[in-house]
Amino acid sequence: MMKSSKLFALAGVTLLAATTLAACSGSGSSTKGEKTFSYIYETDPDNLNYLTTAKAATANITSNVVDGLLENDRYGNFVPSMAEDWSVSKDGLTYTYTIRK
Repeated sequence: MMKSSKLFALAGVTLLAATTLAACSGSGSSTKGEKTFSYIYETDPDNLNYLTTAKAATANITSNVVDGLLENDRYGNFVPSMAEDWSVSKDGLTYTYTIRK
């Protein structure tokens, strides 16, 4: 009885190792050229006006279509997007943007 359980354990480990190695190997053919990424949203957007929507699906779509004046880098700092440069008045009430061409 002990001998057969060791045999089954060895067969299981061998099968697991073979499956793991097969999954890690390449497909054998290299794909070069254009690749497409598709993302499916849970719901349809209610409109494409990013100023008036409260729906998350619309905000997700329009944020990938419309550039803002500034963006955040990975540290949260403002970096130029549509604006090449910007300045803030001393009183903090006026923002002046230089738009890129």
